[in-house]
Amino acid sequence: MRKKIAKLNLPLWQWLAVILLPIGVAVVASYLSAQYFVEDKVKGIGAIYVSNIDTLLSHSDKIGHYALALSDTECKHLYNYMLFQPYFRSALLFDSKGVYCSSKTGNIDVSLGIISTTENLEIPNQFIIYGTYFMPEVPAIMISNWDPISKHGAAVIIEGQYLLDSFVQPNVFPSAVMSVALSINGKTIPETLGFLENEVMTLDSEHHNFSLLLEMSPAFFWHFFWIFLAVSVPVSITVITGSILFVLYSRVTRHSLADDIRSGIENEEFFLVYQPIIGTEDGKAQGVEALVRWQHPQMGLVRPDLFIHIAEESQLIVPLTNYIFERALADFANMEVEAGFKIGFNVAPEHFTQSDIEAKFIHLRDSLARIGVKPLIEITERQLLTEDICQRIERLRQLGIQVAIDDFGTGQTTLSLLQTMSIDCLKIDKCFIDTIGHESVTSHVLDTIIELSHKMNYVVVAEGVETQEQADYLAYRQVHFLQGYLFAKPMKLEDLKLWLAAERLS
Repeated sequence: MRKKIAKLNLPLWQWLAVILLPIGVAVVASYLSAQYFVEDKVKGIGAIYVSNIDTLLSHSDKIGHYALALSDTECKHLYNYMLFQPYFRSALLFDSKGVYCSSKTGNIDVSLGIISTTENLEIPNQFIIYGTYFMPEVPAIMISNWDPISKHGAAVIIEGQYLLDSFVQPNVFPSAVMSVALSINGKTIPETLGFLENEVMTLDSEHHNFSLLLEMSPAFFWHFFWIFLAVSVPVSITVITGSILFVLYSRVTRHSLADDIRSGIENEEFFLVYQPIIGTEDGKAQGVEALVRWQHPQMGLVRPDLFIHIAEESQLIVPLTNYIFERALADFANMEVEAGFKIGFNVAPEHFTQSDIEAKFIHLRDSLARIGVKPLIEITERQLLTEDICQRIERLRQLGIQVAIDDFGTGQTTLSLLQTMSIDCLKIDKCFIDTIGHESVTSHVLDTIIELSHKMNYVVVAEGVETQEQADYLAYRQVHFLQGYLFAKPMKLEDLKLWLAAERLS
């Protein structure tokens, strides 16, 4: 791990950014999380208060209807009824002249001023009062209703002390709400708000005309902020810093591997292995495919799918391919093979953009011809073959160099391109060979490719043959050559010599 970190070689300000960024993210995330948590908690508390007050106001309507049903001489019944309404201070009856009955004092004669805030008695009213001469100096809620038929009204007074007591917060730390107030038409319970300079949440009733004011507790917010921060900081550092370092290390490693590829070519760290290609008519090796391997001095054997991709991205695939040509020429310089023996070389389309491409392939063709070997250029499908590249490929064929499309069916070569570009051979990818003996969506694609190749007079090579069933199936459909683990794995030069010698004796 130390070596990996040291390999990044970041300046101090970048290290600070890598460390401080996740901490900043954790702080912001913790702040927003604590804010959401506190608001949700306060809303939950406020919803309970609102529900309780809604219940009292709804019950006050029932009391009002009962009171309106009483006759003028039944004031004492109102007194008895209100004894069983613990959260209500009293009920009053009135007509258009004044208040004539109180559940607390019996028959009375009081002005209408305490009953309604409007001159129109038919408008339902609910408002806060802070006491009268016949009620204690404790605020209350008054709800009045008027019956236009009987020309009488009823007013119900909800006990304000009960509300004040219910608003008292429990003596626990931290408490989400510091203080609560009820607001109706500009008046509040309690009359004097003791709110500090803290955030206040307002909740409106959906059923009645009142609002609840809740002063949110900063201590509650900061308590959970620090809890969230303690959890989020290590998580954020692990995820964000880890991701940043991984990306940076990946880029450094890719640049480092590109440099290593360049030096590896110079130091001849790359070597070739060869996989035989077998003819279906006689079962003998008709050639080999040259495959490059890399023995890295520190990393050991590096997978081709890793360094080939980096070589292509770093524009090193051309010098690496040139190295492969020279390595193969050196390996086969003293080899004894049958006439017409072929060596297949994988060549990326970038190679055909070089100005001296023809001279390089002529040198390869002539050098191999001296030992009785023919080159077969296998063009990979990872990139689209442009019209210019197709023209260069055609010129190579005119020079006597055979050309094959490698891994056909998995890249960007299209059927229309095959109709306009001349090639000698199609190599069918292993993924299609694997469908032999299995019913799948692509199981019939293999037969279509083979049939197409025969109609266009292509030599057909099947890659990745691993079972005798696959070999028999392909031979029956007149596939010309087979390549795969059923016959031989890719092998070093010395092992290839022994394998070829044993095959001659068989």
